[in-house]
Amino acid sequence: MPQQIPTQSRLLDLFSLKGKVVIVTGASGSRGMGLEAARGCAEMGADIAITYLTRKEGAEENVAGLIKDYGVKVKAYSCDIREFSACEKLVSDVLKDFGRIDGFIANAGATADGGVIEATKDEWDRVVAIDLNGTAYCAKAIGPHFKKQGHGTFVITSSMSGHVANFPQEQTSYNVAKAGCIHMAKSLANEWRDFARVNSISPGYIDTGLSDFIEPKTQELWYSTLVPMGRPGVAKELKAAYVYLISDASSYTTGADLVIDGGYTCR
Repeated sequence: MPQQIPTQSRLLDLFSLKGKVVIVTGASGSRGMGLEAARGCAEMGADIAITYLTRKEGAEENVAGLIKDYGVKVKAYSCDIREFSACEKLVSDVLKDFGRIDGFIANAGATADGGVIEATKDEWDRVVAIDLNGTAYCAKAIGPHFKKQGHGTFVITSSMSGHVANFPQEQTSYNVAKAGCIHMAKSLANEWRDFARVNSISPGYIDTGLSDFIEPKTQELWYSTLVPMGRPGVAKELKAAYVYLISDASSYTTGADLVIDGGYTCR
């Protein structure tokens, strides 16, 4: 059965997430994309479940901040997305604590520091396990719930690196995993066509701290030559995109990938 057209007509009503529950994985950082996705959804009225792996204190600080700023219900959960059983438990725990799940933002990820030759096998396995397999496990965990209730939105944080091979740094494992995430969103959009929408967002260089290990001269090359806008993005410049894809404002958008990269891939 085709997914239904929203009954709302006013734009603010279409963007509203009041009464809905959204899971955001990887939202324990102080300036990350996961936190801003959670902020955007909370600002539009959603109750929020965020996850962390190692930064429990950071997650708890973010929970307190979200509650203070937006007055919604927020709770943090430990979840290692590399383990399918952990993803299943996350969905079960959130349903028990919140009573429903309407949206899932699969944002948790890891970067790479080396090409196929330089990096170890274990490093390849780590990046693929988190960025690709972990995203698939999140989808496999939430999919049956969306199917049962007849609606849901799943948003994957991919990367412009899923479209291009970045230069000059070598990061084949990351590029391959993120390309897989983009195609996963397209494939799931078709597979879940009767009950849920699935899309991805492909950010460029966003100043979240994850790229701080890259030497300054390489970063200078990015912004002086490769990024037309001449600067990194900041995470708050992505939150509207997450809200759009989670909300009814994007009710006819599925299988799409939204590139937000300051123009890197337009050249």
